[in-house]
Amino acid sequence: MQLLKEYGSYINGEFVYGEKSFPCINPANGKPIAQIRGADAEIVDNAVAAARNAFQTFGKTTRVERANLLRAMADRMEQNSEYLAKAECLDTGKPLGEACIHVGCCVEMYRYFASAIEAREETGICHDNGSISLVVREPLGVAGLIVAWNCPPMLLAWKLAPALAMGNTVVIKPSASAVLGIMEAIRIWDDILPKGVVNVVLGAGKEIGDQITNHPGISKLSFTGSVEMGRKIGAIAGERIIPATLELGGKSAAVIFEDANLERALQKTLIGILSSAGEVCVANARVLVQDTVYDRFLSMLKEKFEGAVIGDPMNAGTQIGAVINEAHMEKVLGYIETGKKEGAALICGGERYTENGCADGYFIQPTLFGDVKNTMTIAKEEIFGPVLCVMRFTDEADALQQANDSVYGLGAAVWTENIHRAIRMGRGLEAGMVWINDYLDCAAGNPFGGYKSSGLGREVNQMALDHYSQVKNICISDDEGVPMVW
Repeated sequence: MQLLKEYGSYINGEFVYGEKSFPCINPANGKPIAQIRGADAEIVDNAVAAARNAFQTFGKTTRVERANLLRAMADRMEQNSEYLAKAECLDTGKPLGEACIHVGCCVEMYRYFASAIEAREETGICHDNGSISLVVREPLGVAGLIVAWNCPPMLLAWKLAPALAMGNTVVIKPSASAVLGIMEAIRIWDDILPKGVVNVVLGAGKEIGDQITNHPGISKLSFTGSVEMGRKIGAIAGERIIPATLELGGKSAAVIFEDANLERALQKTLIGILSSAGEVCVANARVLVQDTVYDRFLSMLKEKFEGAVIGDPMNAGTQIGAVINEAHMEKVLGYIETGKKEGAALICGGERYTENGCADGYFIQPTLFGDVKNTMTIAKEEIFGPVLCVMRFTDEADALQQANDSVYGLGAAVWTENIHRAIRMGRGLEAGMVWINDYLDCAAGNPFGGYKSSGLGREVNQMALDHYSQVKNICISDDEGVPMVW
C-alpha cells in the first residue's frame, strides 16, 4: 500500500470527496503529504443516514459475529502494522518506535473487546412474587466518535472497539490536524467492514464536529479533546438527553518520596512527559519530589533532558519528534515564556529546536522547570508539550495537598518502597488512575478516565461496553390467573 495524494470521507463503504480542500502537513518538515477533501452538511447527513440504515441489521447481529469482525480488524492491522505506524509517524510527528507501540495497542484493544463481548453474560432476577426479570443490554444506535490528534488510531480503538462490540454503528470525526492514521486503517479494513457500519467524515471541528454533536440521528457521543470543548459537547448531550463519554485534559502529578527507586522513577518520568513530545493527556506534567532528594533528582532529570535525541521521527534513534503543527508549537513556547516571567527556574530547554535538519519542522527542546509553585500558570494549565514542572514537598500531607490542588484528576503516580504509604497515597490522590512505582501503563483492561474536569466515563476496560448500550428490563410473570377487576 501507498499513501494517497487525496483523502475523502468514507460513507457506506465508499470514499466521498467534498469541495473544501486543505493540506495534511508533515510536522517534521512542514511539507504537505496529501490533500484532504473535507465534508459538508450533506455529507454528514449521508454518513448518519448510512449508519442508521446499517444499524437495522448490525444491531441484531450475534456477539460471535461482532467478535469475529473485531478480530478480523485486529488481524488486518497486525498484518499491516509497519505501514500503519509509518502513516501515523508522518501524520503526527511522533517517533516511529512510539507509533509502532500505538498500533500494537490498537490490535490488543480490538481483540480485548472481542473477547469481552463473547464472555459477557446477561442477568436474571427472581422476584418474591414469582415473576422473573431478564436484564439485558441493547445497543444505543449510531455513536458519534470525535477523536483528538495526538494518538488518533489508538484513541479511535478505545471508542470503536466497544461501540462495535455492543452492536452500534458509528460516524467518526478525526481531527483535521491528523487524518492519515485513521484513514489508512479504514483503507485496510475496507473489504471486511459491513457497509454503513463504520463511516468517517473529515473536516474542521467547529463545522463538522458541531453538526455531529447536534445531529438528531446520533444516539451517543464520545469525545477526546480539550476541557473547553468537552464542556460544550457534554452540555449538548445533556440538552438532547443522550449519553456522552468525555476523555479530557490532565495535569497529572508524580509524587517521588526519598525512599523511591530514583533510577526507575527517572526513566518512567521521562516516558511520562516526553512521549509523543508531551502531547499526551495523561502526561506526568508535574513532578513532586521530596525535599531531601529534590536537588539530586532534578540534576538527574537535567542530564537526561539535555541528552535527549531530537530529530526526524522516521529515524530509529530519535527519542523526541515534532509537535503537531506550527500553531501548537507557538502555544507551547508561549507557556514557556509565561513560566519564566512568573518566576519558575528554567533548568534547560525552552526554545524551538532547529538543528540536524529540523529547521522547517515544529520541534521544541525538552524543557525542564524547577521551583515551580501550584499558583503558576505552567502548573495549573495543560501545556500539551515536552515541558516538565518540578516541585518540592516535605511530607505526605504536603504532597497530597499539592498534587490534588488542580482542576484536573486524570492520572497520578506514587514512588515509594513503603507499601503502607503507597496505599495511603493511592487512596488519597484525586485521580482516576494512580500508578504505584510505574507510569503510563494503559494495557487493555485498565480503566482509563479521570476525576473532576478530566472527564466522564471510562475507556480501555469492559465497563466501556455499558457506555455504548442501554438497559432493558423484561419482566415475566408466571401467574396465569385472571387479574382482579377493579
